[in-house]
Amino acid sequence: MHKIMFLPALLALLISALGCTSYEAENQDPLLDLKYEDDYTPTYYEVIDMYRLLDQKYDIAELQTYGLTDSGKPLHLFVIDSRRAFNPSSAKEKNRQIVLINNGIHPGEPCGIDASLKYADDLLRNMNGMQELLDNTVICIIPVYSIGGCLYRSHFHRVNQPGPYEAGYRGNYKNLDLNRDFVKMDTENAKSFARIFREWEPDVFLDTHTTNGSDHQYCITLIPAQHNSMQAGLGQFFNTKMVPVLYDKMAKTPYELIPYPTYTNRDPSNGINNYVQTPRYSTGYTLLHNSLSFMTENHCYKPYKDRVLSAYYFITSLVEYTSENGDEIRQARQKAKEEIKTQSIFPLSYTLDTTKYSMIEFKGYDFGMIPSLLTDEEFPYYDHNKPYTKTIPFFNDFLPDETVEKPAYYILPQAWSEVVERMKINAITMHQLAKDTALTVTVYYIENLNWARRASNGQFIHQDFDVRLEQQTINYYSGDYIIPVNQSSNLFIVNQLEPKGADSYFRWNFFDNCLEDREWFYPHPVLEKKMVDYMQNHPELRDALDQAIAENPAMEENRNAQMAFIYQKVWKNKWVNRYPVARIEAEQELPFQ
Repeated sequence: MHKIMFLPALLALLISALGCTSYEAENQDPLLDLKYEDDYTPTYYEVIDMYRLLDQKYDIAELQTYGLTDSGKPLHLFVIDSRRAFNPSSAKEKNRQIVLINNGIHPGEPCGIDASLKYADDLLRNMNGMQELLDNTVICIIPVYSIGGCLYRSHFHRVNQPGPYEAGYRGNYKNLDLNRDFVKMDTENAKSFARIFREWEPDVFLDTHTTNGSDHQYCITLIPAQHNSMQAGLGQFFNTKMVPVLYDKMAKTPYELIPYPTYTNRDPSNGINNYVQTPRYSTGYTLLHNSLSFMTENHCYKPYKDRVLSAYYFITSLVEYTSENGDEIRQARQKAKEEIKTQSIFPLSYTLDTTKYSMIEFKGYDFGMIPSLLTDEEFPYYDHNKPYTKTIPFFNDFLPDETVEKPAYYILPQAWSEVVERMKINAITMHQLAKDTALTVTVYYIENLNWARRASNGQFIHQDFDVRLEQQTINYYSGDYIIPVNQSSNLFIVNQLEPKGADSYFRWNFFDNCLEDREWFYPHPVLEKKMVDYMQNHPELRDALDQAIAENPAMEENRNAQMAFIYQKVWKNKWVNRYPVARIEAEQELPFQ
């Protein structure tokens, strides 16, 4: 990372003319010329130039870069730090909270881009004494995450939205959806994001979005990270203390907040529910590292000005709460980290608990049918001329569906370098074997595998499968990785290395080579005699073959079928369908480098 030093000549002249420090900024006019009221969102280059302008004018702001994105352009991080240290170590040493705001993950949903620029401008000019929040809080902003998508700008993207006039594209430069790539990291964007996230380790994380998946009277909706997916104490603090206060704060602004309605083209009167965000998503990924994570979803059918301002008010409320409750946030997170180190049972999937719900006020529209302007068909719609206010159930509790007991260690062979790279980027502690070593381990065999029928973000994920456990002694080699499961990142380690994890590396096809057999047999007489001799010394195999023939009489006169049966029982490669990541169940002395 490094501070951005380049600035166009005209920009430098402007800064020289304005040149004042943050302490002189109170009640000064905004520095940035934002045009969201005119249905305009800035281009990528305009966004970065605005942050450069703030960097050069205010000594408590710095624009940094962290690695590249798929577009070849760097991923920027804008840091506001009243102590001018601009690094996470200093913030943590001084017991200061860190808030990370991510924008433009889907550049066709740009309200967070404008809202963050406005917030940074207002904070740095100390509007209404806002800089008091910086006494114990550092603000980090990713100006635009999907840079390639933002550069691919058009009036014809996100066509359901009434504005802004032009917006970016949902895919990144690699045409992948970055909000499906956080753990699999098929993009350089995701790798650079993880480096930012793990270096700064924010206490609070926000990802700004826009939705057209529901229709109601609200301009902004909220998806908090699912509290049942978090360490129990941290999840309870998050769900019972932090989230309710944010709703209360937003109720005092022009933009009331509502939970994101998980329904599409149907009447929500029977209730809405939160959902478990798996680690492919930003909030699912960040909670694995014990951050208190949120996703805002602005309503795309509302005016762009209101979408920007409602996102702005949420950012304001979130930073205020973080500053006001910093000690409690830090203590809750630290306690969670320590407890996760020794937690033994980890959920891998969840199911909605329909017995628990709260009643909330919901402002929606009556549901009806309307004739098509193109055909004689009628289709469902929400009648904006018929608003209503109803009390409806909100379901926000989930129960563990499948769990696993953690081992003492996982062993990851060095051959699977793509997974090794991702573990390193996520700052997972790993040790390498110092010498070739035979270890007794528990291995999984993959059975009854069903691949997804359609590609998901460039991969055909492993949707359904069974696993069979077997204990084996396996030769491992110098340089193979031993991963102790006693870390504050155990949520990440278990969810990613257990094959049944909802977004495990196995599900995302990183270990597919283990499913293929590189050996087979040729039905030569030499092998046939070897098989007959083997059965003479192992009568149980002869019995098994006879039983197979009895169950399938066609095998009786089929030499190849009988040889295939014997081959599968005796000589089949143990590597095939054996998941490469093994479990070492008990603590033991291992020869580490």
